[in-house]
Amino acid sequence: MMIPGTTSLLGRIREGGSQADWKAFVARYWRVIFGYARRHGLSDADAEDFTQDVLVELTRVLPEFEYKKQHGAFRSYLRTIVRRRLIDRMRSTDHRASEFGLTNLASVEDEQWWETEWRRALLRQCLDEASSAVEPRTFQAFQLLLINEWSPKRVAGFLDLSIDSVYQARVRVSKLARKTLDRIQSEEEL
Repeated sequence: MMIPGTTSLLGRIREGGSQADWKAFVARYWRVIFGYARRHGLSDADAEDFTQDVLVELTRVLPEFEYKKQHGAFRSYLRTIVRRRLIDRMRSTDHRASEFGLTNLASVEDEQWWETEWRRALLRQCLDEASSAVEPRTFQAFQLLLINEWSPKRVAGFLDLSIDSVYQARVRVSKLARKTLDRIQSEEEL
C-alpha cells in the first residue's frame, strides 16, 4: 500500500517533490535527527554533518519508499534509518557515544526519547505555521498566555488588548495549530 494521494508531503516527495516540498521535509525532520545524533555523543558539527548525510540518503530512498501500515508510521521508518546510520558512523570512526553507547540505541528509553522529540518537533512546526498565519501580536498573546503562563489580565495589559482579544488569540492560534497537526497526521499516519 502506497501513501494515499499526492496531497501528502511524503506522497509528493515520492513523485519527485518540488523544492518547497523538500524544504518542508527538512524543516519537519531536521531537529529530530540532529537531536538524536547529539543525544548519542556527536558534537554539534558532527551532528550537523550526520543530519545532512541522513537527509541526503532520504532523497535517494524516499522516491521508492512504500508505506506499509503493518510496519508502523513513517517516524518508525525514519528512526530505523537514523539509528542504522548512527551505528554505521560510530563503528566506522571508532566513536564512543558518551554514556549512551551503541547498546542504548535500541533501548526503551531511547525509543521514548525519539517519540518525545518527535512530538516536540511536531508541536514546534504547528506553532511556527500558526504564528506565520496571524498577526505578530496575536501570536504573542497566545505565547504569553499558554507558554509563559501569564494571566489573561497581565497579557491584555502588556499588549494593550482587551481580555476578550487575548482569549480570541488563544482560540485562533490553537485552531490553526490543530489544523496543521491534523494535516500532518493525515499525511503521515503518525
